[in-house]
Amino acid sequence: MARTYYPHIYFEAARPRTRDSVTQAVSETDRRPGVTSFEEYKRVALAQLLDYIDGWTVNHRGDVVPFTLKKWQGRTLVLIRLGRARWSKKYQAVIDLINHYRRRISKTKSLRIREKLGMEAARKLGIPEKEAREILRRVRQRKFG
Repeated sequence: MARTYYPHIYFEAARPRTRDSVTQAVSETDRRPGVTSFEEYKRVALAQLLDYIDGWTVNHRGDVVPFTLKKWQGRTLVLIRLGRARWSKKYQAVIDLINHYRRRISKTKSLRIREKLGMEAARKLGIPEKEAREILRRVRQRKFG
């Protein structure tokens, strides 16, 4: 059975119709709605990775739920399809990088080390640490107050 594809998850609507933590953590970088630049695409991918750090996420209904491997794969599928449609030559490096760091994060118990791995991934994606910390703060704020 094929996996259901939810294109509205990452800014494909003019106004996001969802309340999940990744959508709310990354703001628009230009006036056009949706993920319109590769830089914005990298930030959405990083937000997904940083959301995985504590093992919890906010789904599209606004409920706090465990961030399972199945949920990771579903959100990564959206990233893959979005990247393949718009940046067919560059998106695969971003997907490989966040999958690599997700595996490393899942093998670590310490939250502090997981955050360091997330910041290392941000550095490799070319996102400033200050901005990555802000994304991490916004992702976690939806779950823990």
